[in-house]
Amino acid sequence: MSDRTDAVTDLPVRFTALNGPDRHALPPFRFEDTALPLAQPAVQPVMLVRYRPANTAQTTPVVHLAPLPNRHPADTIATLCGALLSLDDIETVNSSQGMPCTTCLLHHVTTTAPAVIPPVDSPDSDDARLINGLAYQAWAWPVTQHHDQIRLRLDCDVSAIAIPIVLSTQLIELLTARHCDPAALAHPYTPDHHLILTAERFPAPLPWPPRVYQITGTLLLPPTMTPRGPITWIRPPHQDSLHLSREIDVFGALRAIHADSHR
Repeated sequence: MSDRTDAVTDLPVRFTALNGPDRHALPPFRFEDTALPLAQPAVQPVMLVRYRPANTAQTTPVVHLAPLPNRHPADTIATLCGALLSLDDIETVNSSQGMPCTTCLLHHVTTTAPAVIPPVDSPDSDDARLINGLAYQAWAWPVTQHHDQIRLRLDCDVSAIAIPIVLSTQLIELLTARHCDPAALAHPYTPDHHLILTAERFPAPLPWPPRVYQITGTLLLPPTMTPRGPITWIRPPHQDSLHLSREIDVFGALRAIHADSHR
């Protein structure tokens, strides 16, 4: 865990180094989000990352843009196109190295406009979109909207924990029984895992079980579409989802499940 933690902590330093000889090659890598109605706009720096050559069959690995993460240790970072990249498999690069991800680039350089959501009685309205697009902000979730992307910021007190699907089913049942009703996502980049959203990060790194890992950066929420397909709710959220399910609650429930399986 220490090597991975150092990698996350060191990313801001390596990103700063990109403002050297290549600083005029591309516009400054910052994007401006238009928040959902009544929310404050958010501006985040981004970094350029790609799979190491040994971890891809591509001659020139695609370069993705990823929001600069915080100093919380994590295993995976989310990119602007919705990809989830393992920190063990990627490296940071400068603006002259590799072919950029078209989707990441488009979401970075295009002008952001407020989402236009049709009235409820409009033939073009979509109940799910209305609920998912507006409810997050009404619930005070740290979200912004960039065109058709709804982004949940994980650089604050919110976290996303990837849990193997079989284990996540037991976890959700136990958390619900403990009155910690969680919100859970299915993400096309993690087909063997579900993502559990939590609040109140634990102040120290937690020893998560094998195959359980944290995600940092910015997580896309439904009804956002990624290049590999839609992100969907396995356990739809409600107003108190983030407050009821804390990071330590998820960790404690996992420990209980592990203990029961070894009796």
